[in-house]
Amino acid sequence: MVPVELPDRAWQYAAVRQALRSRDIGAVFRHVQQYGGASQTRIATAVGMTQARVNEIINGRREVVRLDVFERVADGLGLPDDARHLLGLAAGRERRAGGPVFELASFPEVVRVYQTQSAAAQDIREQARTASEWDVLAVRGLGLIGLKDRCYVPA
Repeated sequence: MVPVELPDRAWQYAAVRQALRSRDIGAVFRHVQQYGGASQTRIATAVGMTQARVNEIINGRREVVRLDVFERVADGLGLPDDARHLLGLAAGRERRAGGPVFELASFPEVVRVYQTQSAAAQDIREQARTASEWDVLAVRGLGLIGLKDRCYVPA
């Protein structure tokens, strides 16, 4: 795959940065069409999809939810590291070099240390009651915390 080339400044517009934060790949694809002049077929080739799938995503009939697809999109669109971070992905060179999956310092809002699983579970319950948005990957991760806590059987 040959990535779609956009200048780094194209990823600095507020609208595209919000689309990356909310993982709205349809809006990201529309941005690439507008600022990179890329057709749906060109985007599809770059990200390893069919043109029909790109069309469905652009028109809101499908959403991207899988991490491996977000990675393909980021690679195929040549996202710079700061744009990758907004999408919740590791920087390109870190991932290829076998570095950390996430640079936690880039996400201070998600780094929290708890003394016990039950303390984490209590905080999660409180946060969930007042949340206006939910991140699917965060919910899955929190579910694993809860699952681990429930499966613990003292010896």
